[in-house]
Amino acid sequence: MAPAQKPSAQLKLDAHCFRLSAKGRAFVHVVETRKQTVGSLSRHMYDVLMLCGTGAWFDQLRQFMPQHSLEDSLQALLSLELIEVVQPPEAPARPSPALGRPRLARV
Repeated sequence: MAPAQKPSAQLKLDAHCFRLSAKGRAFVHVVETRKQTVGSLSRHMYDVLMLCGTGAWFDQLRQFMPQHSLEDSLQALLSLELIEVVQPPEAPARPSPALGRPRLARV
């Protein structure tokens, strides 16, 4: 696994893919075994953490969360080193842009 990119002061998030870091996977494991009692994340941040899983693009995450709160959560999780930015060779395929609604043919 390539080393993760360290977060800059204000990383432009909308062009990146994120995944759980080793520290993030350990955190999830502790939480899921109910051993975590102090310093837990908010439910919103935990949801973002879980959505990152093995890799999720910002565009995919934005489908489930408002952009501003998503950016704040990603910045916080990056600073806590619970998620990492995935470099292009390791990133999952980027979702294709929505093609819009299918149009009905006029009869």
